[in-house]
Amino acid sequence: MGLFELFFGTTKKSDQNGNENPVKQDEQLMPEMKESNGLTIAAPVTKEDEMSVSMPLDEIYKYLRIDFESRGYDDALSNPDISYRDMNKQLLTSNLKVLFKQIKQIYIDNLKTNDFHIKSREQAGLIDIVDLLKNRKETLENHLAEIIKMETDLENKEDYMIGMLLSYERGFLRGLAALSLESLKQRR
Repeated sequence: MGLFELFFGTTKKSDQNGNENPVKQDEQLMPEMKESNGLTIAAPVTKEDEMSVSMPLDEIYKYLRIDFESRGYDDALSNPDISYRDMNKQLLTSNLKVLFKQIKQIYIDNLKTNDFHIKSREQAGLIDIVDLLKNRKETLENHLAEIIKMETDLENKEDYMIGMLLSYERGFLRGLAALSLESLKQRR
């Protein structure tokens, strides 16, 4: 890393055609990971995509805001068994727990990388950069603490953590009601 990149946080990254594109330093510390469920973890904010997630914690909030009502409705139409509903609610919770583990690991890895940069920049006498890195470390630690709190809140069934389950159940109940109404119409 050159002195210019250190102070201005950019470096060059070549695309497939060999063209060089500037990349922010934060993008180097947060690798992008795509999941089969369509979530992107730790995608850096770019000028092209202002709506990208800037921190992995945002992925948990995105997951919690998903409205699973239509999925519950469709599941009830395909299999109106209550045990099927319960199994799917358990699956939603399990997926959230996997997301917690995955994102916690990203924060732990980023903290290790950040600590390395703090030590090496302190040795180089770059006080301003060290202060910025310590600031970033504090943010990462706060986010990690929030994730740990969210895990506890999920176990304690706090409202904001189980909204997705309530949404799914509401949809499932709507689906059961639709099946019953359809059955009644056919009997007339």
